[in-house]
Amino acid sequence: MTAEANKLTIAVLLSGSGTNLQAMIDRVEAGTLQAKIALVMSNNPEAYGLVRARNHGIPTAVVDYRRYGKKQLLRVPESPLPEDFADLVKRQRLYRGLPPAEVEDRLARLILAEREFIRLLEPLGVDLVCLAGFMRLLSPYFISHLQRDGKYRIMNIHPALVPAFPGEHGYADTFSYGCKIGGITVHFVDEGEDTGPVIAQAIYPIWPEDSLESVQRRGLQIEYALYSKCIQWFAAGHLQVTTGSGNRLVVKILDPDYPNFLETLIRQAFGRSA
Repeated sequence: MTAEANKLTIAVLLSGSGTNLQAMIDRVEAGTLQAKIALVMSNNPEAYGLVRARNHGIPTAVVDYRRYGKKQLLRVPESPLPEDFADLVKRQRLYRGLPPAEVEDRLARLILAEREFIRLLEPLGVDLVCLAGFMRLLSPYFISHLQRDGKYRIMNIHPALVPAFPGEHGYADTFSYGCKIGGITVHFVDEGEDTGPVIAQAIYPIWPEDSLESVQRRGLQIEYALYSKCIQWFAAGHLQVTTGSGNRLVVKILDPDYPNFLETLIRQAFGRSA
């Protein structure tokens, strides 16, 4: 078997500039991330991350979610919703507090868009799907399709220390709250919003003279290193999901160099030049 065949096959979902994607590409090309990026997908046709992928010869695809807006939905020729749609409605944790009809409508449109992504992924034999600034929720339909054998195969990075500050504005929420410490979380994806098992976290300081922009710059340097490292741990079989005390899910990192990596990352973040 060739070295290429031994590499982890990943797909990346993004919505914007794709700086985390670029960090992955750089590490793949440097040989520090043993992975092949088979496809980069976006809901946004204008996402610059698609340009980054094409610049490195990586295939790209777009599923424009605007096609599944309320006004357009009836004009989109699609196969019927999944047979277990009623069960998916019960399982979903994305649209809490909404009337049942609204939940069904939103989930149906989300699933129809996700079905396009799944069709693109199926022929590729993808081992891991990485969310890198993908600004759309994932339904139980998409998640169960990727993780139907009980193994986590979707990974996300979030710019806050979950469970604090979930959602789209992790940096802004951390900064505006007045936190002295910010952080980055890489986690597996479950059916909630930023609620899946935490793989790794790292922190950075927020100094009195900081602006939101300087905080973001500091945090992004951690994002690039931490996310790629977590993908490499996955590729090497160094991540083990177990059940800890209180029946909580715990991700064990089996790499013996993990403490040194984390210490170095945090020391760099606390340097005044960071």
